[in-house]
Amino acid sequence: RLADWEESWEVGARYVQQTSMLEAVCRLVAQVKALEALTPVLTQMCEDCDVELFLVLPRIVLLCFLADPKHGLAELVKGLLPHHFVRVEGCQETGAGTLTKMDPEFEGLVCQFRNAMQVLAVSPSLKASRVAPEEAAWEVIMRRAIAGSSEAGDLYNACPAPTKKAIEDMMRDVEGWSLDLQRHCPEDWNQFSAVFVQCLLGGKQRDTAAEFQV
Repeated sequence: RLADWEESWEVGARYVQQTSMLEAVCRLVAQVKALEALTPVLTQMCEDCDVELFLVLPRIVLLCFLADPKHGLAELVKGLLPHHFVRVEGCQETGAGTLTKMDPEFEGLVCQFRNAMQVLAVSPSLKASRVAPEEAAWEVIMRRAIAGSSEAGDLYNACPAPTKKAIEDMMRDVEGWSLDLQRHCPEDWNQFSAVFVQCLLGGKQRDTAAEFQV
């Protein structure tokens, strides 16, 4: 149908012709596949295209962005949350044109994320980890994002109360932002989700995923 061709053209223009957007989706797919090895429950979510996956996905998108706000998923998040980015004029001496930067609210979330990572990285609970403290902290936070608040208890074994509070405060705010990510422009979010699932499953998208809408 004509409407299907139009939609396919729009998706191609946004996610294929724009290199930065294509790279962002590929980075996210790689990250999710890495997380599947870390958290088997995510593998099941992806294979079944469970509704739970679409609750977890915005958390993963935001956390990956917060970990590297200048690269990684920057263009993707700018497209989904344009109202949280402001335009600034570049430096004439360097020839830079109009640039964009996060608004103060978004910058505050980045700082909160970095603080939670730092507090967790020095926590006694991670001393026995086989990986670097920063990597171990990232794994805990991603496990928390996938498990949700109701299933997060075991993640905090041996964690001091201030460490747990820093993580939970940050994740509570991330949850609010994840809703904004989905609801600011539901059509854009649904389009991105469909592209992501197609890439993740190698084009074998399940009907349940296709039917899920925000």
